[in-house]
Amino acid sequence: MKLRTHPRHRLPAIASAVLVLGTFAGAAFAQTATTVNPYTGSVVVKKFYDANANGVRDTGEPFLTGWPMTLTRPNGTTSTRNTTAVWSGLTGGSGYSVLEATPLQSNWVQTAPRVNGVPVNPKNFSIVPCKTVTVYFGNYCKKGSGGHTLGFWSNKNGQDRMNDGGEMATELGLLSTLNLVGASGTAFDPLNYDGFRAWLLGGNSVNMAYMLSVQLAAMTLNVEAGFVDGDAYFLPCKCTINELMDDANASLGLYPNTPSGHSQRDEQATLKTWLDQLNNGANIIPVTPCTRTFY
Repeated sequence: MKLRTHPRHRLPAIASAVLVLGTFAGAAFAQTATTVNPYTGSVVVKKFYDANANGVRDTGEPFLTGWPMTLTRPNGTTSTRNTTAVWSGLTGGSGYSVLEATPLQSNWVQTAPRVNGVPVNPKNFSIVPCKTVTVYFGNYCKKGSGGHTLGFWSNKNGQDRMNDGGEMATELGLLSTLNLVGASGTAFDPLNYDGFRAWLLGGNSVNMAYMLSVQLAAMTLNVEAGFVDGDAYFLPCKCTINELMDDANASLGLYPNTPSGHSQRDEQATLKTWLDQLNNGANIIPVTPCTRTFY
């Protein structure tokens, strides 16, 4: 006769099977946990218009769109996106870089990011798990000021421009608000175009304040006529054209006669040279970003 095993005698075997299965499942889980790293980071690349070329995004400076950026990973793979560009899910560590594209237009200049004060492209960086790295690229563009010379304002074209509204009292009145001086340092307030023209053509540097005056007058007319944007930035003076004009006018008010040997002569000569350059169309940084195309 066959002996029948009581069901309770089989429990240890079942328990052993469950134990073995649990062990295998635990091992599988442990292996998965060690091969997948859930802790990744990201990078955000932003592009701004550096309207004063200082390498820092100042309040009011706009972000630029449509500027290609290329991320290179430590393994050498790349991907390109347009600003603002965001890459996430990046494994922590070094060996990353981002490269901004170069416009076809040669009047664009990069100012940021910088390493030891020098703009770099590409920019190398590291990814920190659970953190976002932000990289700022800054650029400005250059174009001619649009200024017209002393010769223009002393000829028929300049006269017609000053008389564009059928009268030139507005322009002559504007010039009279400035600290303009003549050869001897006495104040000059133009009463009519002929007097203004003679004063303009007679400018000389025996009294540097006189030469500064004629260049300031021409630039004032350029801005009033819309030829020059007074808010544009001029790199040599690290200031806007309006600020340069204010500095020149203030200097004339304080020092109307600066002959050779005067302590302020060199300062006025520098201001005069900058205004002369702008009246002759020197490059400025416009308030509005220029056209840019790629590839």
